Amino acid sequence: MTIHRLSASIVTYHSPPEELRRLLESLCVAAENVRECFSYATLAVHLVDNAETPTLDVRELGLTPERLLAAGMSLTLHQGYGNVGYGAAHNRVLAKLDSDYHLLLNSDVEMAPESLIQALDYLNSVAAEVANPESGPRLPALISPAATDFLGNKQHLCKAYPSLFILWLRGFAPPFMRRQFAKRMAAYERRDLDSRPTAKDAAPRAAEVQIASGCCMLCDTALLQQTGGFDPRFFLYFEDFDLSLRLGKQRPVVYLRAMKIRHGGGNAASKGSTHQRYFMTSAARFFTKHGWRLF
Repeated sequence: MTIHRLSASIVTYHSPPEELRRLLESLCVAAENVRECFSYATLAVHLVDNAETPTLDVRELGLTPERLLAAGMSLTLHQGYGNVGYGAAHNRVLAKLDSDYHLLLNSDVEMAPESLIQALDYLNSVAAEVANPESGPRLPALISPAATDFLGNKQHLCKAYPSLFILWLRGFAPPFMRRQFAKRMAAYERRDLDSRPTAKDAAPRAAEVQIASGCCMLCDTALLQQTGGFDPRFFLYFEDFDLSLRLGKQRPVVYLRAMKIRHGGGNAASKGSTHQRYFMTSAARFFTKHGWRLF
């Protein structure tokens, strides 16, 4: 199996134009690099505008038709639905996808130039090793990248299964309590994924994880379509936790450290009462669906 058909959906809600331009430019560069290695590779990008009053014009985002053609990249704008929520907006393009793997993206992400090459190289190497579907390696359902913020600080996108205590600790506890439970927080944030290997052991190319961040997910398109994508009952927050667990029941969810992004978001507790309310409502829905854990 040669994986060369990619698609992507980007959900925007009054996103700054420079933010979208940065993401689309990074996707174009990444797609151009892929075309140098896989001449028939394509990337179909769907831009989903969640604004109540559509004002976004793709012609103002800086990518000419000639540039898109050279990268094997297409760009389609979807708008006029209103703010249906992050997951439901991504779901609007599911039926339109004709790809092997699909990128789910926040608008505040920037792809590294080699990110898609690294992902395709990994997927094709796993596909080549699949000899016996019952006992051999399996293609991942979802790939999560390594991430930093725009200042170069490490972000930990993969998580262990949450508890009410760890969510409160990360979002609302005073600093001295977070320091007291630093090991618990590190375990939840899967900081071990980026720890340096010992002299005897090489770091694994990819590591299986339980939960990945929805800011950047590379998913098996057919499996994503079969599962129905995001659960639309999650308006904002925890839709990525839910999707990770559901896809993970089918095939592995993996962290690929060679696939790199920069990401500007996170920290719902600092975004005001509306986001805090979304966060708590979605947390309750997640735990009710998948199982409550206090500590």
